[in-house]
Amino acid sequence: MPEAIAAIVKIALGHPTIYRMAATCDVANKASARALEKSGFSREGVLRRYTIHPNISPEPRDSLLYALTK
Repeated sequence: MPEAIAAIVKIALGHPTIYRMAATCDVANKASARALEKSGFSREGVLRRYTIHPNISPEPRDSLLYALTK
């Protein structure tokens, strides 16, 4: 997964008018959080009750917010 993220980052941040990329993942999804960190993203915070994952819970769940800038 980090290779796929790196490829997308290279294309997007190579564009002259894109300065920031953001990504979110569920607070319990350690694998996705680690993949984003390995790809150079920095955790910026927690988005409370941000996303509904019907396969996990009918209630909105917290998400981690990651970003990468030029």
